[in-house]
Amino acid sequence: MGQAIKRVFIVSTLFCCFLSSTLVQAIPVNASDAANKALFYQTLDDYSVARGSLEASSYGEKMAALSGVFLGAAYAGGSVGEGAGGKYDKDPLMRFDVFDCTTYVETLLAGVMSASSAEFEANLMALRYQDAKVSFVSRNHFPSLDWFHNNQDKLLDITPDVAQGKAQVAKTIIDKAAWYQHLSSDVLRCDALSSNDCQTRLSQLQAEGRGFAPEPAYLPYVPLTTLFVGEAREVNQALLARIPSGSVISMVRPDWPLKQWIGTNMNVSHQGIAIRKDGVLFLRHASLTHKKVIDEPFAEYFSHYSPASSLKGFNVQTLRD
Repeated sequence: MGQAIKRVFIVSTLFCCFLSSTLVQAIPVNASDAANKALFYQTLDDYSVARGSLEASSYGEKMAALSGVFLGAAYAGGSVGEGAGGKYDKDPLMRFDVFDCTTYVETLLAGVMSASSAEFEANLMALRYQDAKVSFVSRNHFPSLDWFHNNQDKLLDITPDVAQGKAQVAKTIIDKAAWYQHLSSDVLRCDALSSNDCQTRLSQLQAEGRGFAPEPAYLPYVPLTTLFVGEAREVNQALLARIPSGSVISMVRPDWPLKQWIGTNMNVSHQGIAIRKDGVLFLRHASLTHKKVIDEPFAEYFSHYSPASSLKGFNVQTLRD
């Protein structure tokens, strides 16, 4: 297997890439990385809004401005890692030229949290890693178990408010130990069949997971049956109005049956940001389907999922004041 190949379903941001079983070629950092970073930092510095004093209007406006910098950026799963000095995943620590769904959301949240570009990297690491400790083991790999739980000091779950008494709860068991055993040398970007060093590192990585016990994971969600009402599936505009611009939207598939492929089931398959433009709510996200960061009308995005789909609803979170 080629040195630059990584399976979509084993990368650390696995949950938003799982709808494809294809192999993804590593995308080298390109010239747009530096240009996008400069524009992103300039936009961030222009706002200079302290996290502790964010108002709803400035929060939404800042999120819209920062997220807009990357519209059209290419989609790439598993493009970031622990940096050149990392023990396992040596992909760059940060990238601004390509994103998957969660690296896009993390980048934006870290930007909104930051009063200036000088604070950005530390905030990004605090979102992506438990206790901001950069390592493969401490990365928040699973949203409903790690990502939300370890960031509950930063994020506020407003799903029950949006659903107004109709929220449901996704439940599953996350088996990290089994997931680690399903990891292959692709995540290391090396070939275990031809390299003893690669095989050794893979064995060490798999051994890291043996200390984990299966854990229950729960996540509330707004059922799609409350977004689309009646046989005609009319859009519940009042519900859309309760979703603040700038909110983190996570697509929920309760107890998503992936165990036979990756060793564990999951609850979340994709993430994006809700952005309101001229009174219309959009989902701004790094789309695996469209291979880039795009805007899609919020209700239209979800209208493509039938009641028989495993996608049953969405979770809504905002940054805490």
